[in-house]
Amino acid sequence: MTVAFPLAVMVCGIGIVHAAEPKYDVIELNPQLSTPDMIKKMQKAASSFSSHRDPIASFKDYKAAEYYVKTHIPTMMTQPDSLEEVSSGVQEVLGYLNKAQRGNYPCAMEFLKWIYIGMKPIAEGNYEPIARINATLAIGKLDSRPADTIKQTPPVPLTYSLTVLLGLYENENNPEGVRAAALQGLRRYVTYGFYQLKPEERMKLTSLMKELLDAETPKNRSPEAHAYLQRYAVDILDALRTKLDPELAKELVSISADPKRPNLIALHSAAKAGKMKELKDQVDAPEEVLQSWTARVWQAVRGEQDRFKAFSIPSPAQLQPSPPESHLQVTSQPKKPTGGAGRIGGEGGRTESSMDSGMEGSYAGGGTGRGGMEMGSEMQEYSGMEMMGSGEYGMPTAQAIPQPPQVIASRKRLLYIIQQLHIGATGNPAVGMPKTPAGLLASVPEDKREVVEKWLTSMEAVVNALSGSGLHDELVYQKTLEEQASLLFELAGPAAQLIEEEERKANGGDQAVAAAGGAAPAGPDAGPRAAAVGAAPIVPAAAAKPTLPPAGDFQ
Repeated sequence: MTVAFPLAVMVCGIGIVHAAEPKYDVIELNPQLSTPDMIKKMQKAASSFSSHRDPIASFKDYKAAEYYVKTHIPTMMTQPDSLEEVSSGVQEVLGYLNKAQRGNYPCAMEFLKWIYIGMKPIAEGNYEPIARINATLAIGKLDSRPADTIKQTPPVPLTYSLTVLLGLYENENNPEGVRAAALQGLRRYVTYGFYQLKPEERMKLTSLMKELLDAETPKNRSPEAHAYLQRYAVDILDALRTKLDPELAKELVSISADPKRPNLIALHSAAKAGKMKELKDQVDAPEEVLQSWTARVWQAVRGEQDRFKAFSIPSPAQLQPSPPESHLQVTSQPKKPTGGAGRIGGEGGRTESSMDSGMEGSYAGGGTGRGGMEMGSEMQEYSGMEMMGSGEYGMPTAQAIPQPPQVIASRKRLLYIIQQLHIGATGNPAVGMPKTPAGLLASVPEDKREVVEKWLTSMEAVVNALSGSGLHDELVYQKTLEEQASLLFELAGPAAQLIEEEERKANGGDQAVAAAGGAAPAGPDAGPRAAAVGAAPIVPAAAAKPTLPPAGDFQ
């Protein structure tokens, strides 16, 4: 894993227009100190110094270690022919620092000083973006005191880093990757060092993050990349809270219920809001929020249906006979009839690796706010939380027949989405009614709690349907997806109907029907479901309360 790995999703989503190749500065290497033998000698000195327990003055190769960390590595990062070594060089010097700090050696402060002095001008200068991104990430990881696993104390971020990171993020002329790296560093700084922030720094960070959270997607970013950055804003604002902040909790719920927001930020906001006590009495219409959440699950199920349809390969019309000449060969057996490629997972079908290459990654989880863990790969935020079965949300503990990998990947994706929304509803990732209610369930008035409880029951039924041990066949799983999509559409009510109507208009469906002289259909598969389009099962009506389908109907 390279240092820049946490930003891979964001950077890939940024659109860059190349009008002309920009010219970047290059720091000239000292030819006498850049020979392979000299580099090896300096590297060995730095490595030895990182475990030097005695006073600093007693280390004879001090100058070699200093030059390697403070000058050689930063200079190497700017060389056009050394870009592939940038991340490994940064990881190397950070490794020396971590080793010295864990051992509490006198040399730790020297490494901290060298890295900061060497990386700051690279991050702020006119150098290759990959060099600037890695230098910025390195600065964001610097701690004046490391975490103590025995005493369970968090690290203390280097105070000098804050000014550098703020300046890099605020400068809109910087490459997007550099600003994103600075934002990641700011999140880490605020998470672990919020108590050492000055009032003016706290106000500035709050203002910047609220601006990012409310901003429309810039032209040079994809919606997913923008949502990725907004997750950092959510975490920073959450960590900056020093008193009750109901406005933030209310805004997070609003973001989670906005159908135009990508899952990346909507799910993160829902889960974050579910852990906030300030959410109490801030949601006036929980039924509308729950309808929107259900519509999001419905869209995800539809997406999985489309994915399986795209991967399906039709069977051949008939088998091809063996060539006649093969029967004339006395020394060999006639060739077997050749058939076409089968469906996914079957003989002659696509391989597991080819299928996986077309599957999207699972949605990311961000940090956990104060005292939380640093952002890493996407499906890891709640991996350590209590889940059903064998530790995976909604996954059975044992299966008689192995499931195809494409089915497992699809189920994980859907169950993860439901899990994040479940945290928003109860503050707990496990399905069912929690012993200690939180989230939406504990925040709404008593007369509207039944709405949330019914939603939880319906989602538990969906989870059970997606976790059945009989889903070892792909066709059975697709049938399950079809059933759940229909039920979720009814449960989502107006929220799903509005999405469907907008999609129909975007595809020109109404105009095409009108041009043909016919009436617009009730939906893509107008049939039995059309009769229930006007229903909104989650919303309790004034005259009569709707009845949710029993759990068995979802299976």
